[in-house]
Amino acid sequence: MAVAGGSVASSDQYVVFRLGEESYGIAIEYLQEIIRVPYVVKVPLTPPYMRGLANLRGNILPIYDTRLRLGINATDDDESNRVIVVNAGGKQAGYVVDRVEGVIDIPREAVEEFREKGDTGGYVTRAARVGEGKLALLIDMDNMLKDIGLNDSRITSIKGNKDYENPGAKEESSAEENEQQLLTFQVGKEEYALDIADVQEIVHLPENWNVVPDVPPYVLGLVSLRDRVLPLISMRKLFGLPEGDVPGGRIVVAYVGEGKRVAVGLVVDSIAEVLRVAERILEPVPSVVRCAGDEFAAICRLADERMLFVLDASRLLRDVAFLTEWEQGGTEEAGASSRRVLEEERQLVTFFLDEEEFALPIDSVREIIRAGRITVVPRMPDFVKGILNLRGSIVPIIDLRCKFGYPEREIDEQVRILICEGNTSVMGLMVDGVKEVAKISMSSIEATPQVLVKDSIQSFVAGIAKFGGERNVILLDPARVLSWEERDKLIEAVEETDSGR
Repeated sequence: MAVAGGSVASSDQYVVFRLGEESYGIAIEYLQEIIRVPYVVKVPLTPPYMRGLANLRGNILPIYDTRLRLGINATDDDESNRVIVVNAGGKQAGYVVDRVEGVIDIPREAVEEFREKGDTGGYVTRAARVGEGKLALLIDMDNMLKDIGLNDSRITSIKGNKDYENPGAKEESSAEENEQQLLTFQVGKEEYALDIADVQEIVHLPENWNVVPDVPPYVLGLVSLRDRVLPLISMRKLFGLPEGDVPGGRIVVAYVGEGKRVAVGLVVDSIAEVLRVAERILEPVPSVVRCAGDEFAAICRLADERMLFVLDASRLLRDVAFLTEWEQGGTEEAGASSRRVLEEERQLVTFFLDEEEFALPIDSVREIIRAGRITVVPRMPDFVKGILNLRGSIVPIIDLRCKFGYPEREIDEQVRILICEGNTSVMGLMVDGVKEVAKISMSSIEATPQVLVKDSIQSFVAGIAKFGGERNVILLDPARVLSWEERDKLIEAVEETDSGR
């Protein structure tokens, strides 16, 4: 871009632009070029002021909404909008402005510091007199670029993480190019990809699956697939996107987490294709994308307006607490599962909560009774219905609907209380209704999917009983329905009530 006029020792040049009714300026040394607003690919879980990523002559360019960055209300783009491309240390970013006014010389004595007012994030601390009665607010680009990590020295090639080849590092004279095979899929409006080696299979999303209570919102539930149970992970919810109504979704069965030892079903909108791409077109991830989630491994440019976010399966769900806990204790869990398989058969009591079916081992259920008179105990958690006098013994009653987050319902003739024995205590579990007592072979009980191990305490789900067809029943462990803290508080309240009789 041609710059009119020459600078003198007592002046500095600024690119001046409009945002609403005000003029702003940035120092000319940051300017690379000014372009029209390009097509952008939106990055999930990034701040609202990040428009997305654009392809600028083969380079990945983060695009920011300058209005939102400075706390100004956003407006729709029109023909006058432009993107000011800035460059810092060879790294680029684009800022959308309402219109560009030009490049002007501003005498240094016309620039004054002022106490910032408004919500501009500390990026505007100086103003310049640029005409009679006219001011231009000067943006501190060092601070703005620092906040998005553009001048962060940690921005490096992904070569060390995934053995990807940094573009340009490969000798052009090389006779062969390293390639990678990717499975591409759609989530929302964007395309993502996984290394095909991390994908086991792709299946249709069934109409129904088992919903599991008390799990993160992106865990849709459990599905039985070829004699095993998989947790379903909604990629839309994982990336913070609205659910939407997407017919014909697909499940990508992949191994995720550190060491890729956990098989999960990733629910995506649709499968695009399987591609073989040269590693030289896999580019490092911009800092702002890494801040949104380090599961992004690379960005692949396929055409001017087509880019893929390549995911690293080993970092997908890696930092989720319950997954980390399982990976640390996986050997112990495997040993426990092996011991359970030594038994030939198991009897289960099956019951309903809302429309979901659950079960308890028959040997942990002392008896099943109707919901009688329950005495409310003050200062107890909402899910503690109260206490029941059962033939001279005080039994605390847990409302499993409330405990598992189902909507409240009135107690009717179908409601039952399962009097259960845990490790050291007896409690009653209120359920919507009991279905049956059934025998099932141990080989038909799948160990708890490891993605459902939550925080530092193993989930109350003891396994999944597969009764055939599409009937999967969630097997509970009554000793783990309550956390240690909840159990101690409950026992203490019961003892106080018992001693006061």
